[in-house]
Amino acid sequence: MSVRTHDGRLRRMPGNVAHDETAPTGKLVIFLHGLCETDRYWWYGAERAWGDPNVTYGSQLRADRGWTPLYMHYNTGLHISENGRLLAGYLETLVGRWPVPVTEIALVGHSMGGLVIRSAAHLADNRGLVWVDALRHIVGLGAPHLGAPLERWVNARTHAMARLPETRPIATWLNRRSVGIKDLRHGSVLEADWTDFDPDDPTDNVGAATLLPGVAYSMVSATLGERPDGRFAHDLLVEHISAHGTGRPNATRRIEFEVDRLFHVGRRTHFHLLNDAAVYTQLRAWLDGADGAEQATAHITETSA
Repeated sequence: MSVRTHDGRLRRMPGNVAHDETAPTGKLVIFLHGLCETDRYWWYGAERAWGDPNVTYGSQLRADRGWTPLYMHYNTGLHISENGRLLAGYLETLVGRWPVPVTEIALVGHSMGGLVIRSAAHLADNRGLVWVDALRHIVGLGAPHLGAPLERWVNARTHAMARLPETRPIATWLNRRSVGIKDLRHGSVLEADWTDFDPDDPTDNVGAATLLPGVAYSMVSATLGERPDGRFAHDLLVEHISAHGTGRPNATRRIEFEVDRLFHVGRRTHFHLLNDAAVYTQLRAWLDGADGAEQATAHITETSA
């Protein structure tokens, strides 16, 4: 795990990050990429969206609101909970060595990155880490909180093929995909979700991660269609109902994020969320309401059908 400033290079050592920032502020907005991406994916689509290949959400938040942007790089093949543990520890060191007092932290995650952030916040809160005191915002952009359909589809097919000797070799090959990908099946963010379980078992073993009081949880979904309830209610990889944590009408598991912190954009794909004018406007508005203690009432509830 490492991090870069907008104009700097990747740094493994948290104490060296500030050397690349010419005017560090106490407001840190930290971006985590998604599966099989890198920290540089936050520049993806910048030319299309802004007419400038060097513009990101972070650079605009720095210019508009004085946030200092940082871009994390991590190994998406690891368990999401393992990356959450690494992120929690990295931020603890980073905040302790930042050259000015850190007063606000906003964590923004694309796809898997949104789950890693939730995992890190849960762990950091349980361990009483210092950086949580400054955490005000968690934002997910196309994060599969209730799982990703493609991983469930592959898992179901390999589970069936493994039963027959003729197709078992194919199933064995497909099952070599990383544990990070397998965690996306149901949106696993806790170590307890996979410990002592068969990683290829299709059963949903996901537990409820703590959503911290005083932190505003805001979620963005994209769909190929104009409407989130239409025929194409997904962004190619993540369903609208998963990105917003709502689930289907009779879902047994859902995450009830505050309604006015759910945002949808139509006629977009999963990767449009990395650089989009409408998404940036909403992101900036959410971060402007910096007092998460008053606004965040999100919580997880387990409901029966």
